[in-house]
Amino acid sequence: MSRRRRRGRKGARAKTNPKLLRSDREAAARAQEVTQRAIRRLDLFEWLVWGVGASMALTAGAGIAWMMGVAAGWSFRPTWLVFSMLLFVIPGGVAIIQMRKDERGYDSRMKNWMSKDG
Repeated sequence: MSRRRRRGRKGARAKTNPKLLRSDREAAARAQEVTQRAIRRLDLFEWLVWGVGASMALTAGAGIAWMMGVAAGWSFRPTWLVFSMLLFVIPGGVAIIQMRKDERGYDSRMKNWMSKDG
């Protein structure tokens, strides 16, 4: 390395501007507030989706239980309970399995991408 390059690296560093640092801290605080608000809204939305799914499963389970009670003579409450649980658990399980597959695929794609760059 040449003497000029070494001198340039050891040369005067830019002084930090306290106003700039304060504005960076304020911007970071605002970004954190916005992030926290978004997290709260997404949590609320998640509970809303869960509630709608549960009410749809209960309604569909009641409809199936009513039809099975008329057609096969089954009692309403146990049939309603079983079909409501099936209508809620099976789609939820499928969704969880699909999400895990997607995550595994994403992880393997990232590993392959990183190994190609490395």
